[in-house]
Amino acid sequence: MSGTATFALSTDVRPDAVGRVGAAIALVLCAMIFNLVLAVINTSIAPIVEAHVISAEVAIVAAAVLLIGGGSTAFFGVAGIVGVWLASTMAVRAQLDPKICRDALIPVVFYFLGRRYGTLRTCDRLVGLAIAMVAIGALLEWAFLDVYLRYVDILRYYVAKGSAVAQSAAQMPELYVSGMRNDGRTILPFLGDHRVSSIFLEPVSVGNFGAIAFAWVLLRAPDGTARFIRRSLLIFLILVLGDARFGLYLCGVVALVYVVAPVLRPGLVYSLPFVIVPLLLVNATGFEEAPWLNDLPGRLLLSGQLLSTIDAAQALGMRATTSAAMVVLSDSGYASIIAEFGAIGAAGLGALFVFASPAESQLSWRFKLFVCFYLIVLLTISTSFLSIKTAALLWFLAGGTSDGTACAPKSLPGGSTDDRTIAVSDAAASGRRLPNSSLAPAGGLRAFRMLKE
Repeated sequence: MSGTATFALSTDVRPDAVGRVGAAIALVLCAMIFNLVLAVINTSIAPIVEAHVISAEVAIVAAAVLLIGGGSTAFFGVAGIVGVWLASTMAVRAQLDPKICRDALIPVVFYFLGRRYGTLRTCDRLVGLAIAMVAIGALLEWAFLDVYLRYVDILRYYVAKGSAVAQSAAQMPELYVSGMRNDGRTILPFLGDHRVSSIFLEPVSVGNFGAIAFAWVLLRAPDGTARFIRRSLLIFLILVLGDARFGLYLCGVVALVYVVAPVLRPGLVYSLPFVIVPLLLVNATGFEEAPWLNDLPGRLLLSGQLLSTIDAAQALGMRATTSAAMVVLSDSGYASIIAEFGAIGAAGLGALFVFASPAESQLSWRFKLFVCFYLIVLLTISTSFLSIKTAALLWFLAGGTSDGTACAPKSLPGGSTDDRTIAVSDAAASGRRLPNSSLAPAGGLRAFRMLKE
């Protein structure tokens, strides 16, 4: 494709692809809600087992691959590279590990689904539908909790699919373990200790969704102030009802990242995890057995403690980590990723996104930076970014905003960008296809603005 005005920045869809665009949106929404559907079935209709959950997820991913079809040779190239690396890793470990395949391929599949069908209008529609679904689910759960749990026994569902133990189900209400803030709600304490899970069944994903949705509506704020205010208020409502304090922190990170985006470069962003991991280890030095509190400093301490348990063979990706050990490591995203992919494999996957995914316009670059910082920050305390419930949306939007061929806008002295890059960004924000005449390096921006007027 052309290196400047690609389909990712266009709002126009070929008539023969309209149905497939709707199918792509439906797939992302299905990835968000299928666990809720299975939980209802498990509670009121028929027992669910782990195989049902796996089959549903495989079906969604397979349908996404079919939608991408033969229209993206880049998808099959990247998927082939990742597949060869996965096969080599599993051969070295002498272990077939479906989870590592799933965790590596979900971002690739939904990124390219977004590249193929994710125009700005499509992404706006998807985010609007997602916010409405999550907000309605949150309000219904908060206002009618007893009725909600009568039809959605969340903890029983997690026991059925093997993510929780039966003893916990006997001691806890029907909510997931983190569905109650036992040490007291942080955001508006008068609302009580219940944390809504909405369609996600657990409140951690509520916070992650809030950050992703806010990143999108803030990115698109220049296109409609009223819409930005409406959607931001709904996102704030969702985060408050879920007592998603980390989600609120991430919203602050989004705003900061968008402000400083013009001066950030890919190499700097890529290097940050290589600084954060040693800092987490240093922070935990001398506190290997120290107790931690369920606040941000305590979670960072725990993350460093878990990182310190990774041995050299695990770090090099040469030895598999048991499922039980991975559960323990899940409170440290960096520890889990290193144990699962190996440090070299994790660094390679990161490099693939930072240096190979195109982002020539400022709009595209800002959202790409959000994805990077979302992962960098979340990895300090969690592996929740791996869940398809929010990962499908995140990577679809990342693919939908990608454009051009360069991995970042070309900067000129003083931090400005050339006329062509700014013009592409303006075209994206305004929802119009960029005329070819405005791509000239000199006077292009002026010509495009005249056309807009």
